[in-house]
Amino acid sequence: MRYAVLISAALFFLLPAGAQAAPKLSVSLSQNTVRYGASHTVNGTLVDGTTPLAAQEVVLEGRRYPYEGSYRVIARGTTDADGKFAIKAELDRNHKLRVTAPAQGLTSGVVQAYTLPSFDLSFRALRPGVVRLYQRYTVPKTVKLTSPTLFYLGKRGAKKASLRESGAVSRSKAGRYTSHVDVTLPTGWHGAFRYASCFRPSPSTGMGDPGAKCPKLKLTF
Repeated sequence: MRYAVLISAALFFLLPAGAQAAPKLSVSLSQNTVRYGASHTVNGTLVDGTTPLAAQEVVLEGRRYPYEGSYRVIARGTTDADGKFAIKAELDRNHKLRVTAPAQGLTSGVVQAYTLPSFDLSFRALRPGVVRLYQRYTVPKTVKLTSPTLFYLGKRGAKKASLRESGAVSRSKAGRYTSHVDVTLPTGWHGAFRYASCFRPSPSTGMGDPGAKCPKLKLTF
């Protein structure tokens, strides 16, 4: 009986030491990709084991495309009563982001944030059965867009496109580009159609996911 009591006592004192947890800082993005002019939102939690760490400073840091040099401070925030935080940042290029908690000496993992050109899609009728589709882009003044815009069309009510046209981009002024195509609609559509667009990131701009692709044709509306 005494042996069993001693073993139980040893386990009692050993368990708390093994159960101790170090502070932890975790982060994620609300959306990996946003348009130029919109803000990325970095969400995170700072805890010590199961205990939220409230009213603690957190610092958002980033490395801007082409990801050279050290991280720089972008914004600061404070954890709430649940140890949570959300920091917004308007980024003009793709960034690698992380968060630090200075008081705890913690640095989070890195998340990849993509910033697309801002764009607006529209059309106007040129004559019966013929429409002109436009896509207008806004980017930082030093950015040069080169990738064409792909325009997709389908008859009214269609779930997928059945036509695709490519339009080159042209610069109207610093930071502004436009693509357009003229399309003759199939007679059976009776002038009613659906449309959408897609564009690949232009090389060396640091805007958008370089691995992004556009459908060959059957884009889903």
